[in-house]
Amino acid sequence: MSLQDIVVMIHNGEYGRAISSMEHDVKDEALTPQQRVEYCRWLAECNIRLEEQGEAGNWYVEAVRIILSEQTDGRSKAKEALPLCAKALEAYEKGGDPADVLVAARLKQYLVGLAK
Repeated sequence: MSLQDIVVMIHNGEYGRAISSMEHDVKDEALTPQQRVEYCRWLAECNIRLEEQGEAGNWYVEAVRIILSEQTDGRSKAKEALPLCAKALEAYEKGGDPADVLVAARLKQYLVGLAK
């Protein structure tokens, strides 16, 4: 299913259906890393709308992982990943596991240092 179709589902409030489709699509090897990051962002946002803060945090962290695995310089990757990591931390603080909060906080600290 195209991202455009998924966006229509999201705008219609069909978050669960959009999540199901995107969870399948995000694994597609044909997608670029940037496309996979975009799917992760949408997945996180849908989970926030469903008040699944921990799952939203997981998708933001997955986006960070994808960014950090790219073959670009560390500073650029850190600058791109830092806002997503901050969102993961925020989501975990609102409804995630305390261990996830700690991991996201440490990851954010690492990214801040790398971005300098």
